[in-house]
Amino acid sequence: MSKKIYRNILFTALAVMVSSMVFIFGGFYSYFDRQQGERLREELEVTASGAEQFGLEYLQRTHFGSCRVTLISPEGEVVYDTAAAVETMENHGQREEIREAFQNGTGHSVRYSATLMEKTSYYAKRLEDGSVLRVSRTGITWGAIVLGMQQPIMLVLVIALVLSAVLALRLSENIVKPINRLDLEKPLENEIYEELSPLIRRIERQNQELKRAYTLAQQDRIEFTANVSHELKTPLQSIMGTAELMENGLVKEEDISGFAARMRQEAARMVALVEDIIRLSQLDEGDPLPMETVHLFEVAKEVCNSLQEAAKKKHIVLLAEGENVAVRGVYSLIMEILYNLCDNAIQYNRGDGTVRVEIREEEGRARITVSDTGIGIPREDQSHVFERFYRIDKSRSRRSGGTGLGLSIVKHAVQYHNGEIELKSNPGEGTQITIFLPK
Repeated sequence: MSKKIYRNILFTALAVMVSSMVFIFGGFYSYFDRQQGERLREELEVTASGAEQFGLEYLQRTHFGSCRVTLISPEGEVVYDTAAAVETMENHGQREEIREAFQNGTGHSVRYSATLMEKTSYYAKRLEDGSVLRVSRTGITWGAIVLGMQQPIMLVLVIALVLSAVLALRLSENIVKPINRLDLEKPLENEIYEELSPLIRRIERQNQELKRAYTLAQQDRIEFTANVSHELKTPLQSIMGTAELMENGLVKEEDISGFAARMRQEAARMVALVEDIIRLSQLDEGDPLPMETVHLFEVAKEVCNSLQEAAKKKHIVLLAEGENVAVRGVYSLIMEILYNLCDNAIQYNRGDGTVRVEIREEEGRARITVSDTGIGIPREDQSHVFERFYRIDKSRSRRSGGTGLGLSIVKHAVQYHNGEIELKSNPGEGTQITIFLPK
């Protein structure tokens, strides 16, 4: 940062210095050029007055210094010139300043010599006898002045460059020093430039937000660890208890298969829990997953076919309706969304109930609706059902083999696809969950 400030200050100082030199030299040059023009016009008036009173003799005996005087006849022929022989000079009738003088009484023009880097100013006046008197003076141009002063200008630039570099370095260090000393842990206690106050206040707000987020993350971690420990401890205790009975010979021969089946069910429940935890961790990390075109109605039919047996056991009708809407997404996640929603709808439904899966396109988005005629969700629980390990009826959830993570996986999978999820439920009437996914 200090290097950038240093370069900007140095560049600004040099730009100001060069611009100042240009304006100063330009101003002086313009001023002296105007002064020279005024003096040249004054000399023209004095000379014209003398020529009208005393004629050509006045011009011949007067010394005009660096000023060149030329007398032109009404026909444009040069009658007299202080710098050249008149017989060698061409007709001047078409010269700009001469032509203006013949027409308007006075004339003026400036001519430049690129090779000599000179400019000559001409002022002309028509006399009473119809002839034109012209005075001129040659001076150096702006470019000639710059070239003539090249060495002193370069010396001034070098000195200014060194001074600017030193001052810019000191200034940049002084600017950056208070910033480098900032205590970002306690930003409001810093003595800093008033211009940085909005930044300091924003850092303070972000610190508070980070602290709150860290506290919430810690609470979530502790709660998650406790929930996982509890969920794993329950089936493990069941397995250990059953194994202990079998080990001590307290189980009859004909009951061993039943106890073994119970142990297998509890182990399967732990495996399902671990798989759900792994899946949630993957979704939390946000690692990129392979995207493809997913036909939602085909996925819905596949899910219904896989859960048809579980639905028949509870005498529940499982239907898939709608149109084959395609989205860009992760096939396995979309499959899991539909499977978890349908599985929940079956588990918490009434006998002879219905689970309906509907796929539609709505306002450029895919709409997935899973509705059931089940027990419904109490209003006070509806805002919590997508939280991890949250159960409305814990005993029923464990009997059905649920891990308490199904709807949480649904929520995170929908968020992964930048989708939205809505819940509508009335106790005793059923539940409807709607998901919107961008196409």
